Amino acid sequence: MSTIGTLRGCAEKHLRTYADPRGPRAFRTYDWQGDPERLSPLDCLAPSLLSVRIGYRQVVPLFRPDGPGAEVLHAMEAVLANQACATADFLDVTLDPSTGPWSLVDRALVATGEAGGTGLPDLKAVAVTKILHRKRPNLVPIFDRNIYQFYLGEKPISGAYKDTPRRLWPLLQADLRRQKQWVQDLIAPVRTPDDRPLSLLRAADIIIWEHTASEATPDGALLRLGARSPLRGCTRRASSTLLNGVVT
Repeated sequence: MSTIGTLRGCAEKHLRTYADPRGPRAFRTYDWQGDPERLSPLDCLAPSLLSVRIGYRQVVPLFRPDGPGAEVLHAMEAVLANQACATADFLDVTLDPSTGPWSLVDRALVATGEAGGTGLPDLKAVAVTKILHRKRPNLVPIFDRNIYQFYLGEKPISGAYKDTPRRLWPLLQADLRRQKQWVQDLIAPVRTPDDRPLSLLRAADIIIWEHTASEATPDGALLRLGARSPLRGCTRRASSTLLNGVVT
């Protein structure tokens, strides 16, 4: 199985690149949390900052009084309303879709494909996790095709919302449990733009995503990966340090 441990030598470089206040990445926009207890229409547009194709066609239905969109919004709001979810950590939760804090996260993902019997055709696990991660950064990991490919050696199907994300979560959880200490040490001085500690889940997302970007071919396509084969590891550590998202 691929592991973020193979990226230890270049993880700091990837964080530095992503957090560069003059760089092209979304750190200083997406990583503003806003009100952690509510979802506004603008919160639901936030995934667009991470390259999700989401706009008024996807967000307006969420705020209708009824219908599949309203069901999806209510499922996401249930995560924010639950006291256990407010303090739960992805590394500690049981990934059981039927009980505990994680069941509410899973239910929100399932709703995108099954609410009202039809779900939402253009809003699935990628968008929902990128909406919820900002509000519960220690509980909800980001579902991204590059992260999925890193761990499973293949891209997820388009419109993944149920069983496909469920394949990723145990692998991600097990890997971050093993690699937790060095990642935490690395991100200890890093603050989000609104002066919060950078979460382990967001750090892992940034490190792996940046690494896949650096492994891209000149035309932007990712190098082909063998099934369950790790991306090329890093051979040396970056020497710069990070503080408040700025290189020092």
